Amino acid sequence: MILDIEPNETRVASLIVGRFKKELKLIGKDNDNVRVKFGYNRKLVDEVKVMEGARWNPDKKEWTISKSQHNDFQLRFLIGENVYAPYDAPLPAIDTTRPLRDHQHEMAAFMISRPGCIIAGEMGTGKTLAWIEAVEYMCKAHDIPPDENNIWYIGPVAGVRAVGRELNKWKANFTPRMMTYEKFTKVMNQWDGKLAPALVCFDESSKLKNRTAQRSKAAKHLADNMRTEVPDFRIWEMTGTPAPKSPVNWFWQCQIAQPGYLREGKENKFRERLCLMEKRENLTGGVYFQVETWWDDENKCGTCGQISSHENHRKHTFENSRNEVSYLYDRMDGLVLVKFKKDCLDLPEKQYDEIHLKPTVELLRAAKIIRANSSRAITALTLLRELSDGFQYSEKVIGQEECPNCLGSGMFRTYMPKEGKEHNTDNPLPTTDVAFDDFEIQEITCPHCSGKCEVPKYERDMDMTETPKDAYFIEDLDVHEDVGRYIVFGGFTGTLERLVAIAHTQGWTTLRVDGKGYKGQAADKSIIDADELLDAMDASHPRYEELKTLHPRLCFIGHPKAAGMALTLTASPTTLYYSNDFDGEARMQSEDRFHRLGMDTNRGAVIKDLILLPTDKLVLNNLQKKKRLQNLTLGQLNDVFTNES
Repeated sequence: MILDIEPNETRVASLIVGRFKKELKLIGKDNDNVRVKFGYNRKLVDEVKVMEGARWNPDKKEWTISKSQHNDFQLRFLIGENVYAPYDAPLPAIDTTRPLRDHQHEMAAFMISRPGCIIAGEMGTGKTLAWIEAVEYMCKAHDIPPDENNIWYIGPVAGVRAVGRELNKWKANFTPRMMTYEKFTKVMNQWDGKLAPALVCFDESSKLKNRTAQRSKAAKHLADNMRTEVPDFRIWEMTGTPAPKSPVNWFWQCQIAQPGYLREGKENKFRERLCLMEKRENLTGGVYFQVETWWDDENKCGTCGQISSHENHRKHTFENSRNEVSYLYDRMDGLVLVKFKKDCLDLPEKQYDEIHLKPTVELLRAAKIIRANSSRAITALTLLRELSDGFQYSEKVIGQEECPNCLGSGMFRTYMPKEGKEHNTDNPLPTTDVAFDDFEIQEITCPHCSGKCEVPKYERDMDMTETPKDAYFIEDLDVHEDVGRYIVFGGFTGTLERLVAIAHTQGWTTLRVDGKGYKGQAADKSIIDADELLDAMDASHPRYEELKTLHPRLCFIGHPKAAGMALTLTASPTTLYYSNDFDGEARMQSEDRFHRLGMDTNRGAVIKDLILLPTDKLVLNNLQKKKRLQNLTLGQLNDVFTNES
């Protein structure tokens, strides 16, 4: 039978399972490799040569492939076993102990019925609760002890904290071992033949996209051990990015969940299938490959990747390509469950509002001075963002400290040209163009402290200025007094300090979240437990009404990078961006903190951006377009002020 489909890229497995059973022969194994032999068959060659470690031995006329779980999965399929059966089976009906939405039931059933899987659910779709139900079901149905030896959760720092709170919130009847990816990597580095857990969850699994990263290697090592040692294992990955920036990001996540599910055993082969690669030369004469275009549109030419009207087609005939990116989701069907909020939640659309404030003459004058005295655009942009937020960072000398260059000795050892050897470059270190023997280590006066052994010790300070943003923030707090909940994000640590001070002046309790952690404070500056305040920002929490009575006015103040992940802030109908930073992903994550299950759908979800200086709008536009602000020039920065000067 000759088919125009590749063996593992259809769910109609009965047509093709075992089509190579008579041709494919396993003729030997050693510790690392498997030797396979078969008569010439173009399609079978295509299948084998993309496996892990595939090498053709022309002398013996046989293929050698790596002994791996990926290749084992593929070989078992090719010789007749329907290895895709667990992933093609209909989802079972399960009883849950908590009220779940239909899509959460589907998530839980998907996790229960597959040895490994990926739940690619957009932020706010309720993946954590579905995971809790799946764990409890597995423990009960398969007699798995509900303790930290059998249940592991691995995630980012913010995820570990948030999931711990969710376990308490939903009164989960199991106690998992909770680890950050950093801690997990250390544990696996010391792995000494210990029994693997039965159930593992890799949260925010997009962090496992890079196969060379230590955490990715650790995750693969654990998953491989579970498949070998544990009868009723489950490997669950959860990610909030159903459509990652690069389709290649799926490869290693799939290899961890079920190696061999995707036909390609090599990431480069996987990438080559999804995009057109262009060979480029670097400055040193070497070559590298760069993605020219993704095969994401059938109307692109299969030869050059351009649309039919492009001038390239004067030289060659246009041929339609295949939308491999879209087809990838068909290939992953059964292993990856994709859920977008718009498809499974009846939530109101986010409402965006730009609040344009009028800068004072003094503010514009200060901005003009900054632009005139900055040598780099990125420096000027940072200073102007600070100015817009009502402060300027400065450094003041608070004493002296030991010179870090010479460690207080006043002298420094370095390579210097030997006497009589000319060296006419600014860099005294030997290079490939200069003989190493022309240099020797000499002790010189430390250039950092000029031999004084000490250098000035600086402390960062802030010079405060007035900004119209403060008045708007105060006014909006007043508007939200009846709701008693408010969210505001700022792009600098100095901004957060300013917002906390203002909120306290207005009688609001604050919960501040930044790179240093969580800090809860009442208006009188007394410390309040941060976890309690986080519960008070979650409208679906069982204690919400009680906590609202305890904390009637609560303002969440955070930096988008620190507070943009693994938090539920559904009690507020408004999120204000007093200022933004440069991270587009953090912005998107932070927007979804209050737009999720449990929000008040009648009040809606309003996202406001304060625009004072033109640079505020510039940063926002770049975030929306995902541009790199670091590429900005001083000329472009001056252009945005043209209408304001």
